[in-house]
Amino acid sequence: MSDFLKKTLILARKGEPLAYPNPLVGAILVKNGKIIGQGYHKKFGSPHAEVVAINNCVKKGNNPENSTLYVNLEPCSHHGKTPPCTNLIIEKGIKKVVFAVKDPNPKVKGLEVLKKIGIETTYGQLAKTATELNKVFFKYQKTGLPYLTLKIASSYNFKIWSPKITKITGLESQKFTHRLRAKSTSVLTGINTILKDDPLLTTRLVKGENPTPIILDGSLKIPPKSNVLKNKKTIICTEKKSSKKNVLTFTTLSNLKPILKKLATLGHTNILVEGGQKITSSFLQQKLADKIIIFISDKKLGQQGLRAILPKTLPNLKITDIKKIGEDIVMELRNL
Repeated sequence: MSDFLKKTLILARKGEPLAYPNPLVGAILVKNGKIIGQGYHKKFGSPHAEVVAINNCVKKGNNPENSTLYVNLEPCSHHGKTPPCTNLIIEKGIKKVVFAVKDPNPKVKGLEVLKKIGIETTYGQLAKTATELNKVFFKYQKTGLPYLTLKIASSYNFKIWSPKITKITGLESQKFTHRLRAKSTSVLTGINTILKDDPLLTTRLVKGENPTPIILDGSLKIPPKSNVLKNKKTIICTEKKSSKKNVLTFTTLSNLKPILKKLATLGHTNILVEGGQKITSSFLQQKLADKIIIFISDKKLGQQGLRAILPKTLPNLKITDIKKIGEDIVMELRNL
């Protein structure tokens, strides 16, 4: 049983990043110990994994009746952009459904619907792995907040900017960052980074969709010709009143949680933060980062270099991964 569930997790990953903000889901139909159909949720708004697997089964000339459906997330039972998956499961006579973890969305009652109709339904195996796969979706459904990855690129003396050095990390680390962007709905930075570096915040070094840039700019100082404004979806968060499109006004930008909640309601559920010292320190102080990724280069920045974070802002962390990328070291950390 767990082998088929493991395969659904592998299939589910193929939907990254186009499935967002929907969860990553893979599904497999098994009959007499053999896979007779499979599929995954390819893109937001497209058919769900269960439907794709059933259609794949029929297309191959197989009959899904009396088969077992394996899926990494509880099948949906409500109308959204697509009809309920439970309807098709019942219609096709599938006798058993095995899923890894329950859907945290309160609208989803797949387990209840299937059991009520008499379909054998079990769940719980690989629940931790399945939850981790869809950590972005689970966090938003449970807290209303986006999943937040804080990225820091520093010299080996833990400085992030110098007037003399424009690129701290090497090309491979830059590509890694662009892959992080491709997996994110949005990339957030502050006005100081815009004024100093004028970044593009795109995925130009890899294949993938550009994330939506989000700029924290309390006084609306962003220059009209800034590179990020080439992206028409760019959002500016400010304390100034404005009638301009894509400008969100808040009482203060110092309290980040209400800003994040608002952004999440607009679909920005997986945010990569690429800020300077002030932005990075604020997210750390307010304990809002789910994951911290630190790139450490072999360069040393001198006296004029800007420290990565303000003193005493780094929380208690545990290192979950460490590896070498090109000439740089990359560490992944999470809060204890």
